[in-house]
Order: sequence, then structure tokens, then C-alpha cells
Amino acid sequence: MFKKKNVDMLRKELDYIELIKINILENKFIFDEIQYIFCKIKDIKNTLKRIQNKGILDEIELFEMKNFAINNNEIFKNYKRLNLNIDYIKFRNLDKITTLLDPDNLKLPTFQIYDSYSNELKQIRKIKSTIENEIFKESNDKKIQQLKTKRLEIVVKEEKESLKIRKNISDELFNYIDDINQDIKAIGKLDFLIAKANLAQKYGGIKPYINTKNQIYFKDVINPSMVEILAKENKTYMPISIDINKKITLISGANMGGKSVSMKNIALNLYLFQCGFYVFAKEADLCVLDFIYFISNDMQDINKGLSTFGAEIIKLKEISKLMKLQDGFIALDEFARGTNPIEGKLLLKAVCTYFKKFNSISLISTHYDEILLEDIDYYQVVGLKNINFNNLKMQIDLKNSQSTSKKSIDILQEHMDYRLEEVNKETKVPKDAINICKLLGLDNEIIEIADKLSENNYKGDEYE
Repeated sequence: MFKKKNVDMLRKELDYIELIKINILENKFIFDEIQYIFCKIKDIKNTLKRIQNKGILDEIELFEMKNFAINNNEIFKNYKRLNLNIDYIKFRNLDKITTLLDPDNLKLPTFQIYDSYSNELKQIRKIKSTIENEIFKESNDKKIQQLKTKRLEIVVKEEKESLKIRKNISDELFNYIDDINQDIKAIGKLDFLIAKANLAQKYGGIKPYINTKNQIYFKDVINPSMVEILAKENKTYMPISIDINKKITLISGANMGGKSVSMKNIALNLYLFQCGFYVFAKEADLCVLDFIYFISNDMQDINKGLSTFGAEIIKLKEISKLMKLQDGFIALDEFARGTNPIEGKLLLKAVCTYFKKFNSISLISTHYDEILLEDIDYYQVVGLKNINFNNLKMQIDLKNSQSTSKKSIDILQEHMDYRLEEVNKETKVPKDAINICKLLGLDNEIIEIADKLSENNYKGDEYE
């Protein structure tokens, strides 16, 4: 993850993605060839460790080294054709390794201990071949056995000479360890950069602007993974927009309004940006931060004996220490929902007041009303605010009466507006819980009891 001190490196990384994207369109054949060769690259780290430890490589390991050198040089040759000049991708030519492992210049993707490695080996194999021909022609069993014994002695000599040659080759390869490691890094970095460009191309990623104003702005930001999941169900993902230009931003909304999904969407794209990826939005203007913390409402850890609230507090302790040293992004999803509403609201106000002392940016979702603090931006999920509940109830009842496979919750989600709209601090959180229960067909007797209790206990905007 790039941090504030690495902002120039991050800018350069995003520029490189743009460069790769343009080049893929102009030189598709070359990139296809490079990515095809990537598929032939094997993991040779264990072989390198044996070389570094002065081990003697076997023929399979030498075969892997030869193929790596050949494939590496092919990638290098194609990379040079692109004239990209990416400063952190530096290849070194491994022709000396291919020559070492292909002394006869056969240019075949195979390896053996060639006769040309040693005159001694060549003579030994010549004698062995002569003996094998004699065995083939001989009919006398006793003589055949004598020849086999003689052949075995020659095979032992051959093995000793082969071992000597493999040791010499292994020792020679030791001299190229730095070059090999350099090329492994170059291949990995090029592969990763091409993958970033392909990802941006596939899902419509854009290069975000980078600001120094501690601002996070997204227009129509999406989560590509969720887009694909919903597309398989013939559903459409609803993009969201947000402009975070103060230290604290609160998101409120009714149940099932998508607050958590919106929070994760924003945090995901911000994290991708900080890791040098394009983001998935129509527009983005982002600042570079030192850390990203996301605390969600599903953090309960039974193994540690912690409730959701307990886990939140442990993480909050870590954040409070970190934000004294660095500037970051903190996302609190429904913070303090695991405690009673009165204390939860007080704690949320306290956290917001405390966070404002520092330069970190906080995005907090809540279902609490009246978090009336200055210098805070307020957003709300549109939800079902503009929906006629009676008409929607009729649609759901009609679908159910027709015994269609359409579930009530699917119809409800289709009518839910997940977009965020900026509101003021006096705007109340929609209290749609009872209406949603009605829409989803909860037992009428329970609904009637809830309605009666609401009439008796609800005063103004507060419950007794």
C-alpha cells in the first residue's frame, strides 16, 4: 500500500497503468505473446535456494533453469519491442545461462547431460554403447552376463562423471543468482502491471485524480464483484456517489438500505487506489493516506470470547493509537449497535468528537438519530423514502397470490434506492422497520401489537 510519503510513486504507478492500457490496444499481439510466455514460467525458488546453498542440481532442476532462461529472454525481447521504459522493471539478459545449459545450441526445450560437456563422458558413453551392442548380438548366456557386469561398471563411471558435470554447472549458475533474481522480480512486476491494466479495461476502471486536500470524492462508484453477482441474477447494481471533505462523515438510513454495502464499496475502491490500482467509478478525486481501517458489525469472535461490541472496542483502541501517529481512513459500520441505544448514541458522539482532533478521515454509518455535531457531513441512503408502501404491498401480495418464484424480499430490494444523498444534521433516520415487516408478510398479529406499542410509546422523535 502506497502511503503519503509515496505519493509520487503512486502517481507514477497510475501513469504506468495508463501507459500499459494504451499499449495493449496498439500492440495486442505482443502482449498476448508475453502473457502466453508468463503461463510457461515455473516457480524455481527452491532450485535457486539449492544453488545458493552450493547444492548440486539434478537434471530436472537444470531443465527448469534452462526453460526459465529461455522464457525470460523471450519476455525480455518482447518487452523491449514495446519501448515502455518502466523504471522499476529491469531485465538482465540470461543468454550465458542458455548457452551453459545448451552447449550444442540445439534450441530445444529439453535438457540432458550432453557429451560435449566432457570428453571423458563422451568416451565412457561410447564404450557403454559398444558393450550394449555386443549384448544385443550375443547368444551365450554366460558371455551376456559378463558383458552386463562390464556395462554396470561403465554405468557407475558415467554416473560419477555426470555428477561432476552437474556440480560444475551448478557452481557456474551460482554466478548468475543476482541476474536470475532480478529477472524474477521484473517478470512479477510486469505481470502485475499488465493485470492491473487488464482489470481496469475489463471493468471500466479510471485513473483517479490525487489531491492534497484530505478529500475523498467518488461519482458513481461500484464494486465489480457485486456487479457480476447481480448480473447473473438479472439484477442491476446501483452506483453511489459521495464527497467526503470533512474529517467526519455520517451515513444514516433505514434497515436493509444498503449502508454496509455502500461502506464496503467506498473502502474497497479507496484501498485499491492506495495499492496502485484504477478505481471503478465515473469520477474520483482522492487523497493519499497512511492506513485504512474498516470495522464492521460482523466482527464477533467466539474463539476469543468477544461480542461484536467487544471486538469493535478492541479495534477502536488500535485506531486511536495509530491516528495519533499517522493520517488514515477509518470506516465504522453501525458502530456501537451491540449495546443499548442510549449508550450507543453517546459513544458514537464521543468517538466523532475525539476523531475530529486528528487529520484522519472517518466514514461512519449509523441508525441513531440526532448526532448533532458541528463540522460533520451527513448522508442518508434514499431507501424506500419515495416509495408508496401501499402500492408496493399490493405488488408483493399479487406476486405471492400468483405463486411465482419471485420472493417478497427480491421485490422489496428492486424498489430500494441505494443511492446516497447529502442531508443536514436535523434529518431524521427513516423508521421503516414496521413497514418492512408488513411488506415481508410478518404475522398480522405481531404487526398490530407493534403498531399499538408505537402509538403508545413513541413521542415526537424519541421512544420512552
